[in-house]
This record gives sequence, C-alpha cells and structure tokens, in this order.
Amino acid sequence: MISPVGLLNLVKMLNLKILLACVFMVGSVWAQKKYPYSFPTTPTAATTKDSKITYDVSASLGEQNGNQYQEINLGVNWVMNSFLNWRNALFTRMGNNVTSVSGLDSSLRLQLTSLNDDNTFGVHTFLGPGVRVATEKYNAAFGEAGLIFKLGGIQLGAGIKSLQYFENRESKDKVVLPKNENQVFIILSGGGVL
Repeated sequence: MISPVGLLNLVKMLNLKILLACVFMVGSVWAQKKYPYSFPTTPTAATTKDSKITYDVSASLGEQNGNQYQEINLGVNWVMNSFLNWRNALFTRMGNNVTSVSGLDSSLRLQLTSLNDDNTFGVHTFLGPGVRVATEKYNAAFGEAGLIFKLGGIQLGAGIKSLQYFENRESKDKVVLPKNENQVFIILSGGGVL
C-alpha cells in the first residue's frame, strides 16, 4: 500500500499529463463498453435512458495576490442521464509571476438542459462538487456552477469555481497564498460526442 505522500512523490516523478491521458482513455473505453448509449445530434441532448461520453474545451481566469493567471481545460464528460454528469478535465495553469500548475479536475455535476425541437437553441445549467489533483501542492476540493447557451453548433457560457486548497502554498516571491480561491471560467467553443 502506497502512502499518500509516496503517491504524491510518484506523481511528481512521472509525467502527469501522460498518466492522466491514459486514465481518461481507459475510463472512456470502459464506460463505452459497459453502458449503452446512442449518438444524439448535439452533445448537450441527453435523455434519462441513455448514457454517452462527450468532450469540451474551456478557459478559466483567476487571480493570486494580484497576479492574473489563465487555465485551459480539456474535459471528458460521462453523461449518465439527463440530470447527472461526471466530468474529468485535464488543465494547465499559466501566467506572469504565477507558478505553472497542471493536473486533473474531477467533478460530479447536477445539470438541466432545455433545447428547442430542432436542437439549434437551448440553455444548459449545472452545479456540483469536485476535487483537483495537481502539481506544486495545488490539490483542492471545489464547487462549481455555470450557465451555457447553445446557438446552432456553438456553445457559449460562463461559470464560477470556488477552490479550497488542502496544503499551504507560496507564490514565486515566497508570499503565502490564501487557502481559498475563486475562478471565473468561460466556455468559448462547443463540445462533441465520442
């Protein structure tokens, strides 16, 4: 049995991006074989009797002690039914005078979607808890909520994520960072179905 400290050291030694990509692929293949789903015409159209895997791209903005940063996220969603979505997203954080961080956000989202008859216009809202596994002592629990508008084949939306970090962190200037942080995220492009 590996201790949590030993596991964290192992993750630091390995290339985190490759490891997480492998986990996503294995999980996606397993979910597709175990749970039947159909290919709907839009990634947000879900019914209670089908399950599907979708993907999305989003960007987040935040601030640490007056320094702005950006995060880019590539998410894989297991839409279990029309009300529940398990989202896993690889992310990388960058910015001036900000520690670069990469990792995985995993969240369970309660969601509601309303689309017109031809699926060209609709509204999607979600909220839920999650956990962040990241480099540089940036492991955290979070809550998030958002609203997305579907306009033809494009999805535009925004939301907020509130992070509560487990460990004490320091900036590049050795200033202690607060244990909580809020991010605003923007979904600029649509997703798709795998």
